[in-house]
Amino acid sequence: MAPALLLIPAALASFILAFGTGVEFVRFTSLRPLLGRISESGSPDARQGWLAALQDQSILVPLVWDLGLLLLFVGQHSLMATETVKEWMSRYFGVLQRSLYVACTALALQVYYHVLGLGEPLALKSPRALRLFSHLRHPVCVELLTVLWVVPTLGTDRLLLALLLTLYLGLAHGLDQHDLRYLRAQLQRKLHLLSRPQDGEAE
Repeated sequence: MAPALLLIPAALASFILAFGTGVEFVRFTSLRPLLGRISESGSPDARQGWLAALQDQSILVPLVWDLGLLLLFVGQHSLMATETVKEWMSRYFGVLQRSLYVACTALALQVYYHVLGLGEPLALKSPRALRLFSHLRHPVCVELLTVLWVVPTLGTDRLLLALLLTLYLGLAHGLDQHDLRYLRAQLQRKLHLLSRPQDGEAE
């Protein structure tokens, strides 16, 4: 019973993370960055802002491109998630079916980056960030370790797998003072951004 109780904090943390991600997505897609300092979306100023945006070719053309890229991504996800396509891929590719799905998703994202002229995603990162990435595993590996260790029972084979992967992930971490200073600067920058008043809020 006690090991099972350990799953509760992990489940709550996962829920909070997913909920926070959804909230951040809604904030990111809000109209405030597009329409400027408009306090109420139903105000006359907001309607005028929409009308002006819909008549501006410099806004409409990128929106059409964005819509096409979004439909490409959604279409690829939806089509390859259908039972018919999954059965066909499983018949011809076997256990590689899921890997092919992930590869096609990555290809769709690469098309997005290519159309926008962004190039390789990692090329957008600063040298200090690339240096940090080379000294550690992807943060999603923390989730993997949680799945491996936070279980009610741990058989010999599962224990061996957990030990080897933990060792594999742990040996990749080689953070030094330069990395720690970069992480501290990024944390301070994010705290500064969060402490700034939002548009429409009193100073």
